[in-house]
Amino acid sequence: MNPLAYMVLALLLFLTACASSQGLHLDSLQQTLQDEEARFVGPLPSTSTTNPSTRQGPPRLGLFVMPTGFLRHEFEWTDADRGTLLAWTNELQRDGLISGASLLHISSIKGNQLAQLRESAMRHGADILLIVDGAATVDRYNNYKGALLYWTILGAYFVDGTHSDALCLVRGALWDVRGDTKLFGEEAQGLSKIIGPTARVEDREGVTAARRQALTQLMEKLRDNFARTGSGR
Repeated sequence: MNPLAYMVLALLLFLTACASSQGLHLDSLQQTLQDEEARFVGPLPSTSTTNPSTRQGPPRLGLFVMPTGFLRHEFEWTDADRGTLLAWTNELQRDGLISGASLLHISSIKGNQLAQLRESAMRHGADILLIVDGAATVDRYNNYKGALLYWTILGAYFVDGTHSDALCLVRGALWDVRGDTKLFGEEAQGLSKIIGPTARVEDREGVTAARRQALTQLMEKLRDNFARTGSGR
C-alpha cells in the first residue's frame, strides 16, 4: 500500500471509532474523586488526638491543588488555575473571612496522604486546609455531516462534522489543620460543547473551558460556605 492509502485507512479507522456518542457520565467522575479522596485521607482516628483550635480572629488558609495529570482525569492544573484560586483567596482576605493564604506545593509534602499535608500546612502557619481536586471526561462523536463528507478527506478539514463534549467535575474540601475534622465540602461541574472539522477540533480546549467554568462555580460555593460557617471558626 502506498502512503496515501495508509493515510486514508488510518483516517477511516479513526472516524469509525468516534462515530457515535458515548455520553458524559458524571457518576464515573464522582467515583474517581471519591476513591482518590479515600486513598489520600487514609484512616482517621476514631477521636481527635489534638485540642480544638482556640484561635482568635479569621483563620489562615492553606491551599493545596491535587495533581491530576494521570489516568481518568483528562487534564492537569495550570499556573493560570492556581493564579485564579490565589486571587480568590485574596478576595476572602479582603472580606475578612481569612487572615491570609499559602499555596502548598507537592514538594513540601513528606508523603502522599492527608496527615503529611496537614503537617506541611502547619509549617506554613495555616489553621485550615482547602484541598481542590478535579477530573474530566470527553465524548467525541460525528454528526451526519461527518458521516456523509469525511470520506473525501478534505471534509475532515472543512466540514463541521465532529462534536467534542467535555464535562469537568471539581471538588473542594476544607479541613481543620490541627484536628481531624472535615469542616465542609463542595463540588461543581462545567460543560463545554465544540463542533467543527475532526482534524481541527481539540478536545483539550473543551476540557479547559469546562474546567474554568466548574472552578468559577466551586469558588462561589466555597465562599458562601466560608461566610456561613465563619471560615471554620
